[in-house]
Amino acid sequence: MATLQLNHIARETGDVRGLAAFYEEVLGFERVPSPAYSGFQVAWLRLPGSPDVALHIIERDPAVAAAAPGAAQGGATPAQLPRRHHLAFSVADFDGFLTVLRTRGTELFEKSQPDGRTRQVFFLDPDGE
Repeated sequence: MATLQLNHIARETGDVRGLAAFYEEVLGFERVPSPAYSGFQVAWLRLPGSPDVALHIIERDPAVAAAAPGAAQGGATPAQLPRRHHLAFSVADFDGFLTVLRTRGTELFEKSQPDGRTRQVFFLDPDGE
């Protein structure tokens, strides 16, 4: 199974606007269109020289304790990862990738973006990250 490329890195925060401004003003990220989620804010950013990799800033879910910097996901389940720190990769064969995860006994959570076209699967690595 070949991983094609890194797709995005997600950061959870209590201040989407402030964290996005930091990455825009200090590091030169540019804001790009993002999905319209109900119930929480997001900001999608890209570096001008890296158009294929995004930084997704996601409003922290107040019902879930925040993980300490550098710590494991704080007991998060795969279903909680869409709004937690995570890495995202694009794969050529999504269903084949699901089969690999299931064969390994990996707990996972599948969902689609609000547009219904982009399928996602969330899971923890062996270190719980």
